[in-house]
Amino acid sequence: MTTPLLEIIRHAYPQATITYVVGTWSKVVAEHQPAVNRVIDSGTVGIAGHYNFSDYMKLVRVLRRQRFELAFVLDRSPILTLLSWLAGVPRRVGPDSLGRGFSLTDRVTVSSSPAHLQHQAEIYLDLARKLGLAIDHPRMRFETSKEERQAALPPSPMRVALFPGGGSNPGMELTAKRWPLERYRELARRLVHELGAEIILIGGPDDAALNEQLLEGLDVPMGAITNLAGKTSIGQLAAQFERCTLFIGNDSSPMHLAAAVGIPVIAIFGPTSPREYGPYPPGDPRHIALWHHPTGQPCFFLGKMQTCTNCTCMQAVTIEEVWSAVRSLIPSSQSKEVPR
Repeated sequence: MTTPLLEIIRHAYPQATITYVVGTWSKVVAEHQPAVNRVIDSGTVGIAGHYNFSDYMKLVRVLRRQRFELAFVLDRSPILTLLSWLAGVPRRVGPDSLGRGFSLTDRVTVSSSPAHLQHQAEIYLDLARKLGLAIDHPRMRFETSKEERQAALPPSPMRVALFPGGGSNPGMELTAKRWPLERYRELARRLVHELGAEIILIGGPDDAALNEQLLEGLDVPMGAITNLAGKTSIGQLAAQFERCTLFIGNDSSPMHLAAAVGIPVIAIFGPTSPREYGPYPPGDPRHIALWHHPTGQPCFFLGKMQTCTNCTCMQAVTIEEVWSAVRSLIPSSQSKEVPR
């Protein structure tokens, strides 16, 4: 969700050298951005409990040697925000959430109320607005390589990517973001039998077993569904998405990756809000986010899961609602019913 900002910065400073400082977990995204000249791997710095003072100061020294003139600080942790000050960057622009941006020269106010939600990509774009940079139709981007595209499955008249997993990140497990597996199973059955779709089940190595559970007892023709969980890199997964008609899945990084390569997306939300984390841009007619939180306010907010007393949000999204979204995004001319 920081990638729309990257394009704005590149357009504003066409001759600049843009360096993206990012942890090992996420650096693949920065490495696939045409606007970025260089990526500095910060390792585990930024993941609570996974780095020490020595790791932190080593990164400070690396950054000081670069003699940066301007820093867009995208993390709201005061410890990470302080990095650019310790590195001697003269101008430091970033979000000021709950007063944690005290080391910034240019602070951008961020709402701390779940009643006033801002999309994360728009918060990052507000940093560009703070400097008066022009914002023109921003979008997320992920540019695949030739090798990644060559490794993708061959083209198909209708291929749908399903992601029933998600909710796992360094330092956090939030499997409450998953729509019930039995509903994904029924959705897969309908996609194959009623639309003639070919399905790829995607995810990381930890999602492979979950995807196999989805396949148990599912009566579909041989080869109609392929489990790719754990078999692709992030770049290879993006290339697979480029050959898909549609992505359907939970709020997750693969959901954003699908939006970044430009395919239609149906995203299912529960503890998180699509107003903050939905496929970007929200106004794109190819993006459908489904969310029925009983209070209208997310349980996951400001980086933490709040106490939930009415955990019905994921159950509230019905199969029929998702199916209606599928039919609105896949023209009837593309569908082809398969004999049972």
